Amino acid sequence: MKIQAISSWQNGQEKLGTEFNLRIINDNLLDSASFYYNICSEEVSHIATNIIAPPSILTTILDGVETETEVAEVTENVKIITSYAQQLVDGNLSISGQDYQDWGKATDINLWAYEWAAGKLNLVLVTE
Repeated sequence: MKIQAISSWQNGQEKLGTEFNLRIINDNLLDSASFYYNICSEEVSHIATNIIAPPSILTTILDGVETETEVAEVTENVKIITSYAQQLVDGNLSISGQDYQDWGKATDINLWAYEWAAGKLNLVLVTE
């Protein structure tokens, strides 16, 4: 899940963490559970620019290589292909009590868990 960038010092360099991952590692199915989380940096590996040329030719330039494709309609001009570069932070969180009960009653338990964990870690989730 995307988060508002956080700063982390790694090997003498500042890195920005923008990807928040959360996994359940234990749940007693009664009153407590544990999550593993990590925050990763994200790097742009390629930038592809789509150029629309009438009548229906799409020219794509990816890493300096140009290709042409016949298309009916193009809805996106630029694609950024990213990869997770480095894990910056990781750890565990435990949930119990009323929070555990609320989690079990949530309409979307995955989103609820991410929102709960982000709150515990002072992270801001970003919706796209």
